[in-house]
Amino acid sequence: MSLTRSSDAAIAIDELAVARRELARLQDCERELLEELGSVRAAVRVQRGKIGNLFKQRRLPAPITRLPLTVLSDIIHRVILDTHSESDAHRCTKRQLASVSRPWRDAILGFPDLWTTIAIDPSWSISLVMAHVDRSGECPLDIIISNWSSYSDSFNDLIGVAVTCGYRWRSIVIQQISGKAAVQQLVKSIWKMRFPSLECVKIFGVQTSDNPPFLTSRYAPSLKHLTLCDQDRIDELQVNSNLEVGHFHLSSRNFGSRPLLPLLSCQQLRKLVLSGSSGLRDQWPEPRSINFPALASLTLNLADPHPALAAMVAPNLSYLRCSRARSWAPVFGDFPDVFTNVRHLHLTDAKDGNAPFESSEADVRAVCAACPGVRHVELLAEDISAFFKPNTTADRWLHLEHLTLKGLKVGVIPHGLIQWLDEKNSWEQSLLRVTFSEFRVPEGASDGPWLTTLCESLRGRCLFELKDFPLKITLKAHTSSQGGVLESRGSYVSMGITIDEGFTG
Repeated sequence: MSLTRSSDAAIAIDELAVARRELARLQDCERELLEELGSVRAAVRVQRGKIGNLFKQRRLPAPITRLPLTVLSDIIHRVILDTHSESDAHRCTKRQLASVSRPWRDAILGFPDLWTTIAIDPSWSISLVMAHVDRSGECPLDIIISNWSSYSDSFNDLIGVAVTCGYRWRSIVIQQISGKAAVQQLVKSIWKMRFPSLECVKIFGVQTSDNPPFLTSRYAPSLKHLTLCDQDRIDELQVNSNLEVGHFHLSSRNFGSRPLLPLLSCQQLRKLVLSGSSGLRDQWPEPRSINFPALASLTLNLADPHPALAAMVAPNLSYLRCSRARSWAPVFGDFPDVFTNVRHLHLTDAKDGNAPFESSEADVRAVCAACPGVRHVELLAEDISAFFKPNTTADRWLHLEHLTLKGLKVGVIPHGLIQWLDEKNSWEQSLLRVTFSEFRVPEGASDGPWLTTLCESLRGRCLFELKDFPLKITLKAHTSSQGGVLESRGSYVSMGITIDEGFTG
């Protein structure tokens, strides 16, 4: 017994000695590290002081002033482009940026692309227009004519300087011109001028009895893009036959008798947008009388798009966007297998402020029959129950790859879509891409775990993403003494969320 106790005591003494040696070693390391840390801190202080002295002695320029001139000019150009409005941006913003430093001033004055936008506007002076003409060199010019309501000698002075380089005009935007005298002054100044480099024209609400001759091939041989909003007698319009992009806003006052006839010669037209009034059906050309062999994109934001669809023959149409007033069957019912090459179909309601209409089975049959080969479909969330349910006609979209649903109410789970996805995935291996966007937030929307439930319901059934998703931010104000809540307000902000298969609730 005594031998066992002596042995245990010896072992304990040995372990204690080892532990003390290890503690001493660690203390030595700690002391060395503290000494090294002190040395490093001292070196940091010396280095900071050295850098500060270098700045004071040599006055090193700020990093942004050491940027290459082309990079700095590009940054300034982007800032100007993002400033609203354009006329103010080129009149005021450049001056403000040029006052920052000498390099910035040199970059602005020496970069011709910063001087290519000229506004014929009452806020511009003749010297400012002359400066833009001179400093733009031989670069193409973008002209904005706006904000004139009466006859003005200033207009004649400004436009007189700008037209001296009319051969360089690349684009013209004419807007906010009101009053008979101002319109006549505009017509006399440029209506019959020749613009050999003009590629794009946008005219908003200019009421004249004669349409602009400078839209024709004789006066503007390079014209490719044309936008006309509320132009008088659009059926009498003469445009360049080489036109590639056309956007026309129609109103009942200026609708005319045959609104598409001016485009009959535009065989290179690739994109067409028609919006506004749809007029009377007998005002449109005869069915299948307007041939657009190159047309790839068609947007019809009309109360009744049927007569426009009926009038056109577009064998290469790949993108089609239509609005409806009530139902899709009257719109597409007469066109089975007509739009077989459409790959992207976008269906929406006319923006008249009324509640969205829900589609019927007849609507679904008409749409699917007219556009059987779509790969990307954009619909309103109200149409989910009609288009996506067991044994629906939408199953005929055998090549569907991407589905975009707009206007889903916050708090709603699309159970019908989920069931349809399950059935689709049972006979098709590739997952459908589904995008939800433009969410609607009803009054008193719940703050519950709706997003988590939605994501869990769709996970594994499709590849999905949320765009412009409304996140609710709640702000609470407290008293400084009691800490009680004075006010609690919730507001929604939108952001994009892309959710992959690794999502967990």
